[in-house]
Parts: sequence; C-alpha cells; structure tokens
Amino acid sequence: MKNFLLNIFLLLFVLSSTAQDLKTYQASSNEDLEDIASRFQVDMTTLKKLNPNIQNERDLSKTLLVVPAQPNFKLNPRIQLIAYEVSPKETLYSISKSYNLKVKDLRSYNPFLYERELDYNDVIRIPTYELKDKDLDINQSVKNSEFSTLMHLVLPKETKYGISRKYGLTVKELEDLNSGIDEKEIQPGQFLKIKRPVDTLERRLPKNQNYAFLKVDSENSIKSISESYDVTEKELLESNPSLKFEGMSEGLVLKIPQVEEIDYSKYEVFSLEDKLKYFNTKKIAVMLPLNLEKTEIDTISSKSLLKNSGLLRISLDFYEGIQMAIDSAKTKGISVNLDVYDTKNDPYHVNQLLNENFKNYQAVVGPLLDPSLKIVANYLERDNVPVISPLVNPNFEFENLFNTLPKDEEMQEVLITYLQNTHTDENLVILSDSISKPIQRKYTYTFPEMKIVKQAEDGYLKRSDLRPHLDSLGTNWFVLETRNLGITESTVSFLKSFQRDGFDIRLFTSKRGAFYDDEISNYYLSDLRFTFPSISKTQLISDDKTHNNSFLEKHGVYPNRYVIRGYDVMMDILLRLSYAKTLQASAEIKGFTEYAENKFSYKKKEFTKGYENDAIYLLQYQKGLEIKTLDLAEFLAMDAN
Repeated sequence: MKNFLLNIFLLLFVLSSTAQDLKTYQASSNEDLEDIASRFQVDMTTLKKLNPNIQNERDLSKTLLVVPAQPNFKLNPRIQLIAYEVSPKETLYSISKSYNLKVKDLRSYNPFLYERELDYNDVIRIPTYELKDKDLDINQSVKNSEFSTLMHLVLPKETKYGISRKYGLTVKELEDLNSGIDEKEIQPGQFLKIKRPVDTLERRLPKNQNYAFLKVDSENSIKSISESYDVTEKELLESNPSLKFEGMSEGLVLKIPQVEEIDYSKYEVFSLEDKLKYFNTKKIAVMLPLNLEKTEIDTISSKSLLKNSGLLRISLDFYEGIQMAIDSAKTKGISVNLDVYDTKNDPYHVNQLLNENFKNYQAVVGPLLDPSLKIVANYLERDNVPVISPLVNPNFEFENLFNTLPKDEEMQEVLITYLQNTHTDENLVILSDSISKPIQRKYTYTFPEMKIVKQAEDGYLKRSDLRPHLDSLGTNWFVLETRNLGITESTVSFLKSFQRDGFDIRLFTSKRGAFYDDEISNYYLSDLRFTFPSISKTQLISDDKTHNNSFLEKHGVYPNRYVIRGYDVMMDILLRLSYAKTLQASAEIKGFTEYAENKFSYKKKEFTKGYENDAIYLLQYQKGLEIKTLDLAEFLAMDAN
C-alpha cells in the first residue's frame, strides 16, 4: 500500500513540477518551429513533445503553442504529451476523470485554459508518463470506478482481447469504440475508449464509502480476503467490477469496502476554546488606513469621522471589531500586545514602515488593499511571518499569505456540487449576463440538459423570455447569475408571478450581490426558497447576540458586517495561536472554526503558495423570512477526496 501511494505521489509531483514552467505563445505568420525554439531557448525535440498536435513545422501562422516560461527548459523524460480533440459537451472535469488526472494537471499543460473555458474546437495536451513493466497498473482505479465511459491506458504486453475481457466487451465492440485500431495493433501508452455494458453498472457503488486497498499476491483469494477484511464476496464484486470478467490475478489492486463511516470532521465546527495551551502574550500588528495624523485612534466613535470616507469608515469599524476580540480574549486568559500602523493607503509609506522588528510578530493583519498587502507579504515571506488579508482576495501568492475570503470559484463549485448531488428530475434553467457567461458554461458542462434563457436584443428582460423554459407540471430550479440589478429585479418579479400561477420554482445563485439586501423583496426570496453560498452568515440568522449587545451598549447601534468581520478574524487568530505554536501549524486541524458570522478553514494550497480559507456557508431562505444554513456535510463529503 505504501508503494502504491508513493508511486501515485511521485507521478503527481512529476506532472505538477514540470507543468508549472509552461505558458502559451501564438506564432506569427513568419515564424516556423525552429524560430520559436530559438526564441524560447528550447531544443526542437522538447518543443515538439510539448506540442504533439503540430502537423506542419513550417506553417505555424497564428498557431497557439505551449512553450517554456524559462530558458533551458527540460521536459521530464517520463512525461509524454498526447494531442486530444475535444468533443461537444465534454468538460475538463469529464476529460480528467476519463484519463485519471486532475483538472489542474490539464490546465497546467494547457495554460490558455487559465484564461478561458474549454471549447469543443480545442486540441489539448494530455499528460501521460513512460510505461515500464514494473509500473503499477494504474488502470485498476479506473476499472473499479463508477464511470460508464472511461479511457484505458494500454500497458506493455496488453492485447485487444485481454483489454476487452477486463471490461466485459468483445474485441469488435472495443474496435467500434476506437476507430482505426481494427486495422492495426495497439501500442503501450495509447489510450482506448471504454464503454461498459449496462449490466456492470446496475448497482452503483455506495456513496460515502471508505475503502482499504490491497495488492493481490499469490496467496490471496476472494474467500481469504473476505474473511480477513470481514466483507462478503458479493461486496467485493460490487466494489471491483473487473473481478467479474478477469478474476483474481497477482498484482491486481482491490478496493475493499470498510465498515467505518466517512470522517465528517472536515465539515464540522472545531472548537478551540477548550483546547488552548499556549498562553504567552501574542504579538500582533494591524495595518489599516486610519489617517492618524488627522485624528487620534481613541476618537473612532466620533460621528464626524464616519462621514469622511468609505475606506476610513470600513477601517474604523474593522478596528473596533479587533478591539472587541482582544477584550474577549482577555476573559479567556489570552493577553495581546497590539501594534497599530497607519498605512495612509499609500504603498510607498507602507514600504517605509517595514523594518526588522516585523519578523517578531506572530501575525500581521492587513493592509486592506492589494498594492500595500503585496509589499508586506513579500517583505515578511523570508521570515515566514503570517500576513492576513481580511477583506480582499489578492491576485498574487506568497508562502506566508492567508486569504480569509473564499474565492468566487469555490462558491460556484459549492453551489454546483449541491445541485449535482440533490438534483433528480427537476427542470434546470439558467439566466446570466455577459459578465457571467464563463460561470454559465460551468453549469452547462455539468448539466448538459440545462435550459438557457436568452434576452431580447434590446437588453430588457420580458416575462415571455422565461415562460418557454419553465415546466408548469414539474419542479423548476432557476439559476440566476448576474451582477445587474435590473435583470435581477425583473427575474425575481417574473418568477414570483409564475409561482402565483401555480409553477413550482426555486431560485439559486452563486454570487449574492449587495443589492439583494435593499432592492429585492425578501418576501419574494423567501417564497422562492432562494439558495446561495456565502462567505458569512447574515445577521438575520445569528443566534449569538452577546457581541452585538456589547457593541449596542457602547455605541447605541448594532455592529455592521465590518465590525463583526474584525472581531471574527482577530478572535480566530488569537485562539489559533493559543492552540498551536504558529498560525501555519493551526491549519492542520480538521474542521472549521466559527464565530459570530464567519468561519475559517485554512488549507495549504497544492502546488502553489499560501493558505486559503475554504469554509463556505450555504444559506437558504425559508417561509416567514427566516434564513437557515444547509448542512454541507450531506453532499460535500462525497467529494472529500
């Protein structure tokens, strides 16, 4: 088992480490392959391997090539790239599953996919690796998967007859699925399309199932394995469909279902308060644009200050929340040495503030905006001092950077995964604006049957634009992806009118804009059971009023989201540093931490730098204007791996 995991890890490492050094380049009308090789200081053989789709080395006009990002690039000798023509309705996800790869591996070897979505006219590069007789049969995990259509990697000494038997096919059926192989022999490293007979898929593998993996040796039999692992022979056959056709063979890797349940701790709250063990004084820096030369920090409650600027108001509210967190931490025995730096919202000034003393901080919160944040993170990366981005998602990476806000892509994936795992026979409809077309493509890739609402050329949405896509007899799930207030108002109003006419409709979005709070009827959203992912809970569903009441007593008003954000971010930092020696070490906990309105689950990024918070709420309006959080564990646990 250890060797199996090691082989897989080494393969992923080889794929990722090589792919990180690639980029795309469009050839000009006068360039040939030799010119491009010279331009990027790479040998012709490597360039050809990186671009297996090239047919004519001389005629490269406007051809999109993959080239090295750095000179003297060497492609790992075990990596082979094959050209693959994308078919209609194929997605990166479906292709990655067919080839037993990760989506990010496909993007890495096809860098243009970082900038746009996959198109059915694309020819992409599929990374494989050189096959050796001693290599593990990586097809075992594919054969034992739930997919009806997949790709089989031809291994040394394999024949069409042997492969056909593994999947319950005839040689003729295998040849019909793979045009051209009826006239020639198959080659090691070649991928063959497999479509399983229906009878092998009559019963899908049980969801949320844990497995042990066993590499079969000469002493194993189905009976001995079932006795050793306390499973029935029927369960072994259901978990390993290939056994029905090829039986037991030495070297075969079997999936053995386990009685233990899935570990749901990843999706459960992890309470730090009863696990604190480091009570040394925490040394924290906060960097905010407070304009201290104009006003003293202790006057932040002055009404006149709150009118000066939006950024200043946000900073002062955020700082007030930080002070509330420090006061709360004191009651738990946690003392804090807090240094506040005024950034003046000036990157040059921020650069002047930085000095050797900063490496002694256990965490630096802020600056709030990208330019200054980048300077601080870059300066402190060498000393591995955590820098926390509390209010923005920066577009740069550093090993010491903690992003507290989940990315939009993560929010989209949560909603799509929810829909995918709860959808049965509902009628799916989507309406998106021009900005959200890439998001629309993600939905239609996952749900090819999804209906698309097209607006009239005048740009105004009409009730008649929606009606043809709605089912009056069934349930309609309507996805609205737009940042346009007018489209949102019209859509919600029209859907509500259809609901009055007897239509069963639910409304979803992956990005709930701020205008939903003030411009869209909560009564309508409640009736439509509006469902959306969110970075934080709204104050409408916050059960803990302790922090709100203390703020109310001091200032005469309830705290806004920036005050609560400041409290939650700082409270999480202080408790994590009291639970673990460093903020980085605290990222190892299973589960998420949660406070007034925000939750945090920092994960080290794979193959990139820094830490991301992937803790997301999924909220749903209920009857009576109530909003509740949906249990993510119910459907996200299926995708834990």
